[in-house]
Amino acid sequence: MSEASADDEPAAESGARPDFLRGQFREWMEAVVAAGKTRELFELEMWLRSFERFFRIKNQPLSEKETKQLALRNWSEELRLVDNVILRTVQLCTLILTEDQVNLARFDKYVESYLKKDDVVDPYIEKLVRQSTPEAGLALLREGLEDMHTVLMDLTRLSRIPYGSFTAVGKMLYREIRRSHILALLIDKKFKPVHDRIQSTAIATTIRGITDPVERKHAARVFLELFRLLHYLDYADPARADEDQLKNTILIFSLTTSETRLLLSYLERRVLKALSPDSPAFALYDSFVYCLPFELKKVINTELLDISVTRQPDIVRARVENSHGILKACFQQSVVQLAQAFDAKVEGDHIFPDFTAKLEQSLGLRDSLGRLIRAVRVFEQSRDEVQALAMKDEISRFYDHNMKDLMYRDWSGFELFFIEILKCTSLPALAQISHRFETFLMTLYREVQKRSILQNVPVPEDLLGIEHTA
Repeated sequence: MSEASADDEPAAESGARPDFLRGQFREWMEAVVAAGKTRELFELEMWLRSFERFFRIKNQPLSEKETKQLALRNWSEELRLVDNVILRTVQLCTLILTEDQVNLARFDKYVESYLKKDDVVDPYIEKLVRQSTPEAGLALLREGLEDMHTVLMDLTRLSRIPYGSFTAVGKMLYREIRRSHILALLIDKKFKPVHDRIQSTAIATTIRGITDPVERKHAARVFLELFRLLHYLDYADPARADEDQLKNTILIFSLTTSETRLLLSYLERRVLKALSPDSPAFALYDSFVYCLPFELKKVINTELLDISVTRQPDIVRARVENSHGILKACFQQSVVQLAQAFDAKVEGDHIFPDFTAKLEQSLGLRDSLGRLIRAVRVFEQSRDEVQALAMKDEISRFYDHNMKDLMYRDWSGFELFFIEILKCTSLPALAQISHRFETFLMTLYREVQKRSILQNVPVPEDLLGIEHTA
């Protein structure tokens, strides 16, 4: 799997000897892995890739109107997010460099400050530029990003930053990142054994069982792409992010959106043209090309819309949580479906330990909502004390056991109804509230029913027809 994605460019190798660069790059990777910095290296690569994708407008969570009026928009919040991630990237550069390398760099900088030449702005930087080692490239990147941070701190204090300034920062970042051939190679060579191994025994066995070499090659590539997308989403998990880091995940979603589009382009232009329509995965690949863009649009053009300027932390967390949940479920389901196209015996929990738990959670949520809707309707028909009490008991049961499985954004809405209904002692007033509550519950039920993990799971017989309003 040496071939990366459709956007992988040979730019890192231009102007330098490819074999020498690859050898140097491989040795550096081995040294980083031996130092136990594998996770930091992947995160660094992810953020460097995200810088390049974030400044492409099609990856921005903008409305159609905003896209047509880019010049009128204030881009200060987006640059503030870039500055936040720059600080994290600087930290990662320092973590990946060994302590000796960091100390030597500090000493060199100290010495060079006393040996400044009149014709050179900074002898230390000049020395780093001349060196072609990965360590020098990383130190140079750190220096460049620290300077960029200084500029952005002042720039983001302005009341308004125009689109031209936003794109100019993107271009400068691009040049800074790609100044080192080694770091450019880190970005351009997408798949690396240290990060991109098929660790699932079920998937590895499935791939080995594909007899056609062309189909096996394409399937392996698609699996690697999907697992890498899931790896990116690990860093966008709201459960792992502090409130002040949540908005930074917009850069990860921009990267994920871009990479997914490239995967779909690869499927459409190369895989579907190379495979026979009778092959096991042809129809599935075709469905990916058709269906995945809807999931991307749901995230970029709905959930994350204007999130960079949103001030309420609860709203930001809810929308990041929704976006993360939508894409993670979509990619996991895609992996499972692709595996089952070649081996029907493969189950979701053979690949993802939490897959069955998610299915059971979604089933429990759907069926509990169905029972709650039924209890509300029974009360609306009878309007007596007995059914009012039964409805309140069902609401309390859902609140205690299932509300946590709703999207975070729906918690407050359910709680408001919960409090209003439990406090209400008048049957006519309760009937009015319950009618509004039923409408709210039906919206939740239909949203849960749309989850990809439930598409082929039938509704229990006692809840058949619940989706139809009375």
